Amino acid sequence: MNEAVRLVARREITSRLQQRGFRIGFAIALLIVVVACVVPSLFSDDDSTPRYDVAVVGDHPGLAAALARSETPRFTVHTATAAEAHDRVDDGDWDAAVLPGGRLVVDETDGDVVTAVQQVNVSTALVTRLGAAGLSSDDIREALTVRPLRVESTGSGDDGQRRAIAVITVIVLFTQLTTFCTWVAMGVVEEKASRVVELILSSIRPLQLLVGKLLGIGTLAAAQVLALGAVGLVVSTLAGTISIPASAFVTVLTGFVGFVLGFAFFAALAAALASTVSRQEEVSGVLAPVTLSLTVCYFASFATAGDPDSTLARVVSIVPPFSCVAMPGRIAGGTVPVLDVLLAVVLLGGAAAAILAVAARIYRATVLHSGTRVPLSRAWRGEAVADLG
Repeated sequence: MNEAVRLVARREITSRLQQRGFRIGFAIALLIVVVACVVPSLFSDDDSTPRYDVAVVGDHPGLAAALARSETPRFTVHTATAAEAHDRVDDGDWDAAVLPGGRLVVDETDGDVVTAVQQVNVSTALVTRLGAAGLSSDDIREALTVRPLRVESTGSGDDGQRRAIAVITVIVLFTQLTTFCTWVAMGVVEEKASRVVELILSSIRPLQLLVGKLLGIGTLAAAQVLALGAVGLVVSTLAGTISIPASAFVTVLTGFVGFVLGFAFFAALAAALASTVSRQEEVSGVLAPVTLSLTVCYFASFATAGDPDSTLARVVSIVPPFSCVAMPGRIAGGTVPVLDVLLAVVLLGGAAAAILAVAARIYRATVLHSGTRVPLSRAWRGEAVADLG
């Protein structure tokens, strides 16, 4: 690496790390990730086993004990008179009541509690009859023990979790790209407004300053994305919010590559546009193309999260600059051919290199200009300032 570029990159990293705003922003981002991973587990019901309150009235040999022993679903067995049990079910206090004469009183005849109580009743009656027929307890247990069928799903089994990871990936990449591209633009204008850039360019070339700035801020950005991704995976696993599939680590890796190339594309564009103005108040306006492009990437990427196998998802995840956000989201949402991934990386890398070349030309022509905004046409022709060599 060129020594001048290395020095500029080191200066950017050091100055940003010393800024209280950067440290606070990073801490807030980590806190948001931790909260987002932990909160769902606090409100989730870990014990999803159905529970029913059932009264057993009269002579029902073994039924009350069988209901009390049941683990799935679980029953709380109550004793009461027939009238009291009927009223408690009618009032909604209890779910069902087994009354003399083989009657089962419930609020809704098609409810799950009906099926559950009927199954226990049938099992109890069967055990009683087998015992009366002379079978021992072990014989009865063996006769009633049936190995359940092995369930095989034609789906992946973790579609919901894949979709959640895809959406989170898209959101993180979008917010981080927006944040750090804005930092690049603000840094360019700050140097112009304070005239520091004039001192710097007395020693190095504009291209070296631009590349060093992008490399320094990009290093911080990439480190923050990796940290957020790692914290998210670890906290989600520990909290049991979601069980992380193996593909999640591939998603983090591709998300990192997509972020690096996407940052090179959008940050170079942001630096070039910001160099055409001299005041902080003008930055938001001049960054409109970058903000709009990132927003389009953001919403287009949800097509990949919702239906990663669609034609639209394939196109969006391959064509730059959308691919920097869409491809990681698509990989998180499903299986992606290796050829698609390689094509997306090559196209995005080429687009980033092309934008960097354009940005360098505009930046070189406008970085020393102060006052009114420089039209891009003049900047492209190099008319803003004299040749800096």
